[in-house]
Amino acid sequence: MKLTPDGRNQPSDGWEAPEVMATVGPTLEKLDDLRLAIEAGARWFRLPCGYRQRPHVQNTRAIREASVQQGVPVRLLLDLPSSRPRTGSMQELRLQPGDGVVFWDSEVAPEAPRRNGFPGVPLPGLTELVAKLQPGHRMWFCDGRLRFQVEELQDQWVVARLQQGTIPLKASNSIFLPDSPSPFAVVTPQDSALLDAFAAEKLAPDWIALSLISSPEDVRAGRKEVCRRLGREVRIMAKFETVDAVECAEDIINVADGIMVARGDLGLAIGYIRLPEVQERLVGAARRAQKPVVVATQVMEMFAESGIPQRAELSDLSLMARQRASAVMLGKETVFSPRPIECIRLAREVLAYETKRFERLARRTREECPPSDTLAALDAVDNLRSPITA
Repeated sequence: MKLTPDGRNQPSDGWEAPEVMATVGPTLEKLDDLRLAIEAGARWFRLPCGYRQRPHVQNTRAIREASVQQGVPVRLLLDLPSSRPRTGSMQELRLQPGDGVVFWDSEVAPEAPRRNGFPGVPLPGLTELVAKLQPGHRMWFCDGRLRFQVEELQDQWVVARLQQGTIPLKASNSIFLPDSPSPFAVVTPQDSALLDAFAAEKLAPDWIALSLISSPEDVRAGRKEVCRRLGREVRIMAKFETVDAVECAEDIINVADGIMVARGDLGLAIGYIRLPEVQERLVGAARRAQKPVVVATQVMEMFAESGIPQRAELSDLSLMARQRASAVMLGKETVFSPRPIECIRLAREVLAYETKRFERLARRTREECPPSDTLAALDAVDNLRSPITA
């Protein structure tokens, strides 16, 4: 399947290399850098709206201007975060396993309560989650790389102790609650205000991504609210991050315009062992429905830090080309990165090379094998017909 310049689906017999989606943020939002990103191969730009303080309207103008200046059409995706709480404004906090912290709802109280001398971490919206938490429940941040356990809780605060992880806790880190399934609103008041701002400026993204959906009804409700705010139809991308979504994947794909395999939260939800299988099934299901499918999260983060690609990162890109994903989303690789342009360029080069290689292999297989053998040989590459289960 090929995407036309306006982002619509166009069936294609040939193999198309997955495109590169770059996330816009502190290290990739200046006009000159956006132009370099397009030159390096970025054809999608993602605005992560969970970072409420970022100038998303201004960045949208810059993306559109860079596209015009380069003479290259690009697609703009507005990624709505759902009502899941994220850490508020705070200084970087480095902890060691065994250290305690006090999470508190900074929308309700101006300061964290004093508990055992533990540092306070603002978590706006925490009050709504406290009733669903219990001592012993786990609270994970940063795609599970920081894992806390609840020790004590009251109406507006939670005392938790770090069990695993040494990376710093920062502002805008989202929470994952493996022991506390919690439905989140697909579109929040803050999202609605942002969409209103886009409408007022007569700006519109090409796509809206909906986070933490669990059913086709979530997609329909999100689409209705987005259209109401923007006053026009915009394509909706459903992000797969929950077990519930995986269990009704076919129905969600039918009502969405495209999907994203959001491997960070999805891996936490279904377990790391199952993640490669579920990714393969979701990509295959979207392709059969002729819907765009984006594979996201932790693609080249080690290369972004070191400048040396890990062999596993190269193999991951190769797999996405083999599965024939529509695009690969770079997150931290471009938004908090010393080398965002290099990440885009290397991803594009590997994806292009591997796509051509797999296309040659598929063509040779069809020419040399009997029809029955050809189907078996290409089944894992192109058909992927097994059902999706969580």
